[in-house]
Amino acid sequence: MDTIQNYKCPCCTAPLVFDAETQNLICESCDNTFPLETMQQMTEGSADSGGTSKYDWESYTPRNYEDTNEVTLSNYSCPSCGAEIQGDDTLGSTVCPYCGNSTIVKGQFEGTLKPDYIIPFKLNKKSAIEAFEGDFKNAPFLPDEFKNKRKIEEMAGVYVPFWMFDCDCDAAVSYNAERITAWSDSNYNYTKTDYFKLFRSGTVGFANIPVDASKKAEDSYMEAVEPFNYEDAVEFSGAYLSGYLADKYDVSAEESIERANERVKNSTVEAFNDTTNRYTAVIPENSRVSFSNGKIRYSLLPVWMLNIKYMDKMYKFAINGQTGKVVGEYPVDNSKKWKYFWKIAGIAYVAAAAIGWMLLH
Repeated sequence: MDTIQNYKCPCCTAPLVFDAETQNLICESCDNTFPLETMQQMTEGSADSGGTSKYDWESYTPRNYEDTNEVTLSNYSCPSCGAEIQGDDTLGSTVCPYCGNSTIVKGQFEGTLKPDYIIPFKLNKKSAIEAFEGDFKNAPFLPDEFKNKRKIEEMAGVYVPFWMFDCDCDAAVSYNAERITAWSDSNYNYTKTDYFKLFRSGTVGFANIPVDASKKAEDSYMEAVEPFNYEDAVEFSGAYLSGYLADKYDVSAEESIERANERVKNSTVEAFNDTTNRYTAVIPENSRVSFSNGKIRYSLLPVWMLNIKYMDKMYKFAINGQTGKVVGEYPVDNSKKWKYFWKIAGIAYVAAAAIGWMLLH
């Protein structure tokens, strides 16, 4: 049985009436006019966007690590934080890249899943230290003791495990929007507010959405150290691990899917939001996303890690081993901060006194 579609005004919610003369829908309450095709799209889009999001990912098929002949590997475990990492026999003294503990225990290498891809380190330790020290300009009140060269030299290069997600995302988002126009004449100031119902839909392709696969690596740090240039990714070879550590993943692909869904959905909605900047205010009302052609790969990405203890607090830093981007929180030397404050205050006082003297004379 066919049903009659009733349309409501998106501005005041009053019923819309079809106008035979203009072939449009009109609102007799607020005098707005809407093309019939537009209202059909908005109604269908609103129904779609309020639907259930669907996520379709293929299951990941692991590969066994079989090329141990390329490099002799050993397992290292940290009794302090429980991290389990791998490295070759060329490593000298080793500290835990996650907690800074210096009593890492070396053990026999045990086979693990072989990554699909790896981005080799582009920054050696010297370049990573230069990038870290170059970032000091962003911390004007950094304590001098924090710049201890010996501590910075303990920086460790780690291949962090990531699950990489590819997919096509079909999405629909509806918005309530308004545009405010202001003008004046010789007598009055005027403000006009127009209200709109917006609908955006389309398909966005994603490749290499990273979700870190290590419980020891803080998600906020690993996402902040992005982006990586995935054009440099190559098929995994154990030879790339020579001289570096490699973390073993302890978060499965299935456990990472929820975070991947969140990142893809947020990125898609942000892309649609960028198309609504002609309006004064825009409020998302409903959204629906569905994924297709979802693929998952296991990769290792290069990160230099550093832990520096200062005033009984451990400060953690991550440096992108490809781009040199530095992520971390610096301590503050309060004496430096107050000296800077009083210096600025003194300059302001002298300037004010000079201006006052000139005004009086």
